[in-house]
Amino acid sequence: STPMQIVETYTKIYFDNMDALGVQRPDISPRASAHVPEQIKMVEKLIANENAYVSNGSVYFDVTSFDGYGKLSGRRLEDNEEGARLAVNEEKNHPADFALWKKAEPEHILRWDSPWGEGFPGWHVECSAMAAKYLGETFDIHGGGIDNIFPHNECEIAQSECAHGEDFCNFWMLTGSLTLDGVKMSKSLGNTLTIENALKEYRKESIRMFMLSSHYSNPIDFSEDALAATD
Repeated sequence: STPMQIVETYTKIYFDNMDALGVQRPDISPRASAHVPEQIKMVEKLIANENAYVSNGSVYFDVTSFDGYGKLSGRRLEDNEEGARLAVNEEKNHPADFALWKKAEPEHILRWDSPWGEGFPGWHVECSAMAAKYLGETFDIHGGGIDNIFPHNECEIAQSECAHGEDFCNFWMLTGSLTLDGVKMSKSLGNTLTIENALKEYRKESIRMFMLSSHYSNPIDFSEDALAATD
């Protein structure tokens, strides 16, 4: 399968699942691969602002240039021992610097032309570039899972606020993890339950009520007893 075939497959599964649960579709569902020019433009701006630097065909954000790095998670740069949680990379000035653009090695499937050679965007920059385009340089609510608070959300804040000089967003509503009989779901453990299979056993209204039964930021434990209580 090509990368785009994989994307199409899982995008369709996601929307089919949301439709089956009665979740209203968003007005816009932008794709990172369709917004590479916007991402390149943002990286160029960060270089011009001296918040980023080019190294061996890749571009890295300089975390020491942004005093607010770590303000969401409460983690500070001095808390990260070199190499302890972040792989040491000789291309970086600081171990916590993160990639805005990566040089594509010969075997890499995804590659676009850029001012720094053929490559692909870093993991974080797509979110900031698309958010600014469709929601504005500052928007109200940022969702997502609480496990992405560091480094992903911190990197979004840093690159967006350095590029635009504005607050990235006003409210963070990050959801807790879903556990199955007290254990976090993961593919490696094999303790996963898909929405499709859950809907074979329970009504969509029951599943939605169950999800609303705890505070959004707390973990929520999926069990037969919990579902039966909402039916």
